[in-house]
Amino acid sequence: MPPKSSRKASGTHVEEDEPALQAIVLTDSFQTRFMPLTSVRPRCLLPLANVPLIEYTLEFLAQANVSEVYLMCSAHGDQIQSYIDESKWVSSSSPFKKIQTVMSLESKSVGDAMRDVDSRGLITNDFVLVSGDVITNLELDKVVAAHRARRIADKDHIVTMVLTEASPLHRTRSHVEPSCFILDKTSSRCLYFQDIPAVSGAKSAVSIDPEILEDVGEFEIRNDLIDCHVDICSPAVPAIFQENFDYQSLRSDFIKGVLSSDLLKKNIYAHVTKDDYAARVESWQTYDAVSQDVLERWCYPIAPDRNLLDDQTYTHESKHIYKEEGVILSQSCKIVSCVAIGSETFIGDGTKVTSSVIGRNCTIGKNVIIEHSYIWDGAVVGDGCVIRHAIIAANTEVRPNVMVDSGSVIGFEVVVDENVIVPNNTKIVKVPVQKLTDSMITSLDSEDESSENDESDISEDESHKERPTSATHDPSVVGQNGVGFLYESDTEDEDDSANGAVYNGIVYQMKGLNMSDVSIASTVVAGQLNMRRKKRTQSINSAYTMTDEEYDDEEEFGKEAIATVERAMENNHDIDTALLELNTLRMSMNVTYHEVRLATCSAMTKRVEHFIETQTLGVKEATLKVFNQWGSLFKRQVFELEDQVDLLQILQKACEDFKSADTGASVLMLSLNVLYEEDIVEEEQIYQWWDGAKAKGLGEFGSKAGKWVEWLREAESESESDED
Repeated sequence: MPPKSSRKASGTHVEEDEPALQAIVLTDSFQTRFMPLTSVRPRCLLPLANVPLIEYTLEFLAQANVSEVYLMCSAHGDQIQSYIDESKWVSSSSPFKKIQTVMSLESKSVGDAMRDVDSRGLITNDFVLVSGDVITNLELDKVVAAHRARRIADKDHIVTMVLTEASPLHRTRSHVEPSCFILDKTSSRCLYFQDIPAVSGAKSAVSIDPEILEDVGEFEIRNDLIDCHVDICSPAVPAIFQENFDYQSLRSDFIKGVLSSDLLKKNIYAHVTKDDYAARVESWQTYDAVSQDVLERWCYPIAPDRNLLDDQTYTHESKHIYKEEGVILSQSCKIVSCVAIGSETFIGDGTKVTSSVIGRNCTIGKNVIIEHSYIWDGAVVGDGCVIRHAIIAANTEVRPNVMVDSGSVIGFEVVVDENVIVPNNTKIVKVPVQKLTDSMITSLDSEDESSENDESDISEDESHKERPTSATHDPSVVGQNGVGFLYESDTEDEDDSANGAVYNGIVYQMKGLNMSDVSIASTVVAGQLNMRRKKRTQSINSAYTMTDEEYDDEEEFGKEAIATVERAMENNHDIDTALLELNTLRMSMNVTYHEVRLATCSAMTKRVEHFIETQTLGVKEATLKVFNQWGSLFKRQVFELEDQVDLLQILQKACEDFKSADTGASVLMLSLNVLYEEDIVEEEQIYQWWDGAKAKGLGEFGSKAGKWVEWLREAESESESDED
């Protein structure tokens, strides 16, 4: 993404004839999605690309010439206060004339925080309402100018919502709260708003009162907009919250309530941006996706080498590798691409790091594999560890030969003993965390014994407390000499629902998100991707020598394509959507259909093996379920007769890689039958593949497939005889 040419320096003062611009920053999300980490530290202070989230929000406000900033603190307010007191934002050179933390400890929702703002009389002019976890390079001063111009023309205008366009295949469409906006096409005035259910295979419908559209010339119905929770508000907004105590959330309560009210008669407008980056880190999935976008410079000029913290010294190298001063890399370690490494960090011999962020003062041992993971400050990772799609929090020790599987979160100061396997989607904490029930919260509230708290309105740390225990650790989770306990979520709010199914944490979704070329908040088409790809026009049978860079391209494509198919299967996407995603990815990276078939087959056989190993389905049921439902993907990947043979060779190799040879042989035979029945492969090509495979010697592994092929030949012979 090219740099913004009109970006203003953060120290520029507002024009004297313009009223001072104020900002309200909501530091608490009033959710528990980042538990158990947020039981120790507020979400806005969690690091993203080694920078606390709140820094991105404050930098965004500074660029827009905001004069006064009020940080509304609920959870861990003391930590936020201490951080701000020691930050550059309170120095004499700060672009803010005033920055103040407001302890709103009783607030359990956005509505409560806004009522507190009104009670304190903090707002005197138009203000920016923003969440403390927003990452954006939006030029807010232009939005503010448009908002003020609209207010002159429309005295009833009170809010301008900033929305970002998203393509139909946008990878966050299934991971954020989907909504339907009806906008006046001429003025962008919002006529109607409604949350809509996530895509689950069934079509959603929105019922609209025809009176809403009276006196409106042209209107547009939009469900392709991502709401990153940046709003320009008039001083009337806090007062409306004060008058309506049932307003809790900003969109489903306030916006919908104002638009449907016959008494208020206020207008809300939308500012739809296409070229700016804007995303909110509201879940583990978006944390991962935004981190990758920052590393890949989709949010330029927000990038690690911008050095948002005064003591940072990042430099940008090729393949989006960022290193601070004092980093020590062993000669034989391999830093592949999209990696940030903090100062005083050591990485040992033979270690491979890909698409990951490693904090400061970390020690990474020898022969370690770190892929698409986040290692925070002060962490120690021992020799021979494998960490994939996981988060290792600050000051955590992972001892030698530990495997941390996808979706796992290792909390602050946990110690995982050597040779431990941390399964998928496991969350570990140093001290047990207990969910407070409503009755427990009530008993702790000495000032109001009759208070009742709804679980969904409890902030990220207030709903949990340390659980008293005489045990020092749970050996079944962290090993005999480890330190830590298993954290188990028991609230729906901590679960991220996507497409009708509930998934805890970052398992699977994280794997699916972080390997996509499509930015989380970008609609750049594949042909515009800023990638140095070498064109390959030779067919799969041509003699061709590829460079190391091209090998890396194919390896990268394989990972991303596999993730695309896995995401489609897990979220039950339709076939056409999956095919379009694969084809877009293929064209953007300029690879052959052989690589597409390879990735698709790999993802499908892995899915079959997963069902079998977890005892969800038997061998036959799992194979038929996956290949009957998703085998038609190959119809758009197999065009020539030699492509059919190539597909069968790929399938054979994938089945040979099964942990159980007998299982792999059964899967091969059953999937062959499905491909034949679906007319994806023909008899002659099956025989051609089988004769070549036999010549190489399949042994016992090929016996089941061989019997099936012989049956096919006999059946064909009988059919020919009958015809004669």
